[in-house]
Amino acid sequence: MTPEELQQIQAIIQTTVTAAVAPITTRLDSLENGQQQINTRLNTLEQGQQTLRTEAQASEQKIMEKLNKIELLAADYLDVQVQTTKRRLDRIEKHLHLTP
Repeated sequence: MTPEELQQIQAIIQTTVTAAVAPITTRLDSLENGQQQINTRLNTLEQGQQTLRTEAQASEQKIMEKLNKIELLAADYLDVQVQTTKRRLDRIEKHLHLTP
């Protein structure tokens, strides 16, 4: 074989390999792009999830504060009711001469 024939064979092989690898390379680039988009979306979802957790914790804190206020108000109300009832009972006992 002459050097020109070897060069022609080498050119044919190189062209064939390039033609065969090009679609694979294109597909690989497409897959890498898709993977990058998935990773971006995953990061966005994770950030959204963290935001929701933070908001849920803040809401839970507000609810707990309001429940504590309600408990204090209920305790105060009950204390007032007990004192009122005690005063009434004292007056009734005094009126009926049950206490000295």
